Amino acid sequence: MLRMKRKRNWIAVVGAVVAGGVFAGAVIAAQLDERGIPQDLEASLRSDPLVQVADIPADGGLGRRGVFVQQTSAGFLCLWDAPNASSRARQGGCNDTDDPFGGRELFLSLAYDGGPAVADVRDARLIGLASTEVPEVAVLMSDGSRRKVNLRKASIGDDSYQAFGYRFKSSDLRRGIAPTAVLALNDAGEEVDRQPTGFAG
Repeated sequence: MLRMKRKRNWIAVVGAVVAGGVFAGAVIAAQLDERGIPQDLEASLRSDPLVQVADIPADGGLGRRGVFVQQTSAGFLCLWDAPNASSRARQGGCNDTDDPFGGRELFLSLAYDGGPAVADVRDARLIGLASTEVPEVAVLMSDGSRRKVNLRKASIGDDSYQAFGYRFKSSDLRRGIAPTAVLALNDAGEEVDRQPTGFAG
């Protein structure tokens, strides 16, 4: 699995976070535990509710998943890819609630199962939030083509976002075509933000 690192306060959280507390990545914060995680974050991940903001439909024998946002009492906005809101097997991460985009236009996470070669990846999924100022999000693939991502309006507390969930086509993966970057586009189709996926096959 791969998580996007957007800025230094991004916390990448993998696996059964509320069961085993498996963490990766780094964070700059005042109160940290020995793993570099804010001391009150792990408890809030277990108890604070998740809100579904988008879907990842079932496809080709792969089950439906959801895109969930968790606004934690610890002051973080977390983005999750999970089978349902009660699942302890979430994939994603968290950013500071005061600046979830880190000064950019996208807050996203890419996860995949299988590999390491792209042709051996069984399932690859992209989840994210986009600024309401962004009319279009697309994924740039390794062959130069693009995949348009459908945006869905989402309200989280007093803030408005656009949410998305996307499952990459198995036909692309079998041919070794990988997502290389996620693009935020303006009305003229020009890039206003580009975030590399780091997808290595």
